[in-house]
Amino acid sequence: MNLNDITANIRLRGNWEAIDLGFAMVQHWWKSIYPPLAILTMSIALVLFIVFPLDKLWVASLIFWWLKPLYDRLVLHIISNKLFNNDISTWQALSALPSLIWNTGFFQSMTFRRLSLSRGFNLPIWQLERLRGKQRAQRQSDLQLGAHSHAMWLTIGMIHIEMFLVLSLFMLVFIFLPENTQREFFLNLVNNKGDYEKWIDILNYIFYVSVVIFLHPYYIAGSFSLYLNRRTQLEAWDIELDFKRLSQRLKNTTKQLFSLFVAIALSFLILTSPDQALAKEPSAEEVEVLSETRLPADKSKEIIRQVMQSKNLGEKKTVKRWVKIKKDDKLELPNNKLNDFFEPFAKLFSFIIEFGLWVLLGVGIILLIYFRGHWLHLLNIQNRNKKEDYESPDVMFGMDVRPESLPDDIPGEARLLWKNDKQRESLSLLYRGALVQLINQESVQLQNSFTEGDVLRYSKTKISEKKLAYLNKLTQQWRLIAYAHRHPKEVDMDILFNGWSSDFATVNNQSENFANKPANNNTNGGRNE
Repeated sequence: MNLNDITANIRLRGNWEAIDLGFAMVQHWWKSIYPPLAILTMSIALVLFIVFPLDKLWVASLIFWWLKPLYDRLVLHIISNKLFNNDISTWQALSALPSLIWNTGFFQSMTFRRLSLSRGFNLPIWQLERLRGKQRAQRQSDLQLGAHSHAMWLTIGMIHIEMFLVLSLFMLVFIFLPENTQREFFLNLVNNKGDYEKWIDILNYIFYVSVVIFLHPYYIAGSFSLYLNRRTQLEAWDIELDFKRLSQRLKNTTKQLFSLFVAIALSFLILTSPDQALAKEPSAEEVEVLSETRLPADKSKEIIRQVMQSKNLGEKKTVKRWVKIKKDDKLELPNNKLNDFFEPFAKLFSFIIEFGLWVLLGVGIILLIYFRGHWLHLLNIQNRNKKEDYESPDVMFGMDVRPESLPDDIPGEARLLWKNDKQRESLSLLYRGALVQLINQESVQLQNSFTEGDVLRYSKTKISEKKLAYLNKLTQQWRLIAYAHRHPKEVDMDILFNGWSSDFATVNNQSENFANKPANNNTNGGRNE
């Protein structure tokens, strides 16, 4: 390894700055890194896709993820050669794979070291330094002393970035789908339709392979740069390079330095001539004046005491501040047998109190989580402030949800429509009545942009469990006929008809809601077509 050939600016950096240098390496050398990495990873991904059936693509993704140590070695091989100004072609990089597998601890990285969070930082010790056994362990311990936590957080950060990028690609596809296709896609996905699950698995596999190809060089380059920075700290690479540069400059400027030396020598001879070397008499200002007589010792002490008592030197100021007591410091207590007798009981009592406080804290956190439905909605301050400005919608899902559009006897009218083979209109009337009940009686602030799932979610903290169960059944039957075009069973409809007044809208609430409303048989349910 010749430091003269290094192509990066080697100097002492902070650990995060060193990682940023690795990212810059990838941006500068991407033409040499990505082609061989893409050939290797895409070949493996294609073989796994062919071998495993579509319903087992998660196994292919798992194997592709487990083979990351192989991609690590290829990327590090390319970056380390580029760092020392050694250009290698794509074929040369791929042809080095057998050597990288057998001589770099690959099998250990694929087994018990696979889940190490500092895998990328330790890789140069195996691959570039080729250390094994105790030497490798000691070298790894020395290098990790000041950078191990940063290497681990780099790994954790890259894992999260991978997940975010895969989700972002899914959202990119989703936003280009038509609105009707989006709704149909998610409804069929919830109903466990096999074709949609297969497409999700295929897209997930393609997106994950693409993200690994794009992101993995940044992880290895950042870890390698962190390794280089640690070696610079331990071995003073920056100082060595500065001396090498200085030596090179000195070799190129020998004649100039010799001429300068001759000029300095001649100037020295001229300045040290006898005429110039005569000592100059000191002036009167330069002569130090001393007292003619020396004071005795007792008078000297008195003068010093008077000076120290002056205003500038004699002022005293007391400053008090809190000082943390170290664990090694011990309070000086009277050494008697009574203290020795009560000391164990005091320690036991303090331990019991501390343990009890931790138990109470844990129980309190568990209770807060368990009963979160009773208090979590109180934190929604924004909605509480907007409560007075809320305006109920007139249309939801293409249905009229104004109170005056409903008949007086909602379940009776709905049952009549059901008997007349108007199943969709019957369920539409029940669902419209439920929406009006939620808006006007239960104070659920529904919006015209809500979906059926949003209605259930916003009603969860506003209505009782009995009403929520009824609303959930009604929503299921409404989705079944509105989107899947399947008629509900007679038994399920009887439950909805009979339970309207007892389970969801009581007689009092219903009379308050729709009293003095003209009978309206407008049952045009469903979406506007």
